[in-house]
Amino acid sequence: MKKTICILLVLVSLFTMALASCNDASDVSENDVSVGPQAYVPHLGETTAYKGKVLTILSSHEEHNYSKEAFSATEVTNEPINDASYNRNIKLEENYGFKIETIWEDAGNYMNRVRDDKAAGIDNYDVMVSGLQTLAFLAAEGFFLDLNSLEDSNLQLDQPWWDQPFNEDMSVAGKLYFATGDIVMLDDEYTRCILYNKDLIEDNNLESPAQLVYDHKWTLDALYEMARVASHEGDGDGKMTVTGGDVWGLVQASFESYTLILGSDCPLVSKDEDDIPRLAMMDARNVEAFEKVWEICTDRETTAYTEQWYSWNAPDAYKVCENFQKGQSLFYTITINAVSGKGLREADIRYGILPIPMYDEEQEAYCTTINPYQFHAVSIKENCKDVDFVTFALEALAWTGKEYITPEYYERTLKNKRILDDDDSAEMLDIIFSNRIADVSICYNWDDCIQYYNRIFSAGDGGLASLVESEQDQFNFEMEKTLEYFTKD
Repeated sequence: MKKTICILLVLVSLFTMALASCNDASDVSENDVSVGPQAYVPHLGETTAYKGKVLTILSSHEEHNYSKEAFSATEVTNEPINDASYNRNIKLEENYGFKIETIWEDAGNYMNRVRDDKAAGIDNYDVMVSGLQTLAFLAAEGFFLDLNSLEDSNLQLDQPWWDQPFNEDMSVAGKLYFATGDIVMLDDEYTRCILYNKDLIEDNNLESPAQLVYDHKWTLDALYEMARVASHEGDGDGKMTVTGGDVWGLVQASFESYTLILGSDCPLVSKDEDDIPRLAMMDARNVEAFEKVWEICTDRETTAYTEQWYSWNAPDAYKVCENFQKGQSLFYTITINAVSGKGLREADIRYGILPIPMYDEEQEAYCTTINPYQFHAVSIKENCKDVDFVTFALEALAWTGKEYITPEYYERTLKNKRILDDDDSAEMLDIIFSNRIADVSICYNWDDCIQYYNRIFSAGDGGLASLVESEQDQFNFEMEKTLEYFTKD
């Protein structure tokens, strides 16, 4: 199960001592009950074995919220997440004697930094934190340890402070080279969602989409039906444009076609009983999901659809967002971090948040996917000199993240500060994070498959079968190269 916000209750054994009494030997005063000491990370216990050690992390610096706060808060700032991280680090040092240091590298140069360091013999970090696709590329080049086969590991990857469905999605041939969970926050920040305009829901007498979610009826058909009702030509020029006063049912960039297909629980690959992936785009359900998403995204009277977020001849990046921010679109497919951006914070609209719609009501659960470029995970370098210490420190960071950092991020900041005046969004977030899909093929990006659906939509011909036929040999060739490395003795 994904991150949850319940606080782990630690039961401390109570030892009693009986007072000697000639009248009643069973009479025990509450003053005689003593409570033993509790370790800061209960399941790791108390130890001085790591006193004086330093966990050094090479982390990509994202110019977004909560990249640095995950590990390297250096002072109290009266910002709850930063201060929780700072106090956590102080407590870890007080209780276990180790410190955390972070080396920052620009996300765009991260892979070059790692490769150059190895070539130059620079070996001053054991842990790497970056976007998932960056880590996957490095894993395929042999930079990381397999977390599933570590000896003397303190990692408890089956516990709720680690994202177990992610572990399942990202393992290949039983090998797992990165993990995520409460140890970072950019996994949640870069999870996909749908925002909706509440005023347009009311103006068009539409049913609450949040209620549809509760009723297990929030589907692609429901989204499309509501989007068609809300869309209308509004500036009198007789055509739908993104620069005038027209109102759209849905605005998004081309990659979000993939997001909607993943919401149907249809990743590009499936895995067999040996944890080996295979291309699944032509499986019946995947084809049906593609066709339904194709219908929605190519309806130019309903969906404003651009190839890139900075398109539509806009001088500023993310211009596509402005239609939603101005109240001129009902639905907007995006990542969670958008709600902290200046545009939405200053927008004069009432909006809510939703999971990606299901294919149909028969689907077992809502699914959502991620932005593979900036969704952060953690890896251990293949020549790690002290696996025992590094895994102890990472386990401590993950558990304390769940205990102390996530509540500040998730409950106080994301639910209560960013999304205001909303009775549903907190529960919507719980649903979004409860069943997140990380498509392993997109992360390793065999044959640049991250662009497969984009290419079909850009061509405008709906040619799913022809694309798969033309690309599957190269896809399989590149995937086999990765598998050969992962399965070699």
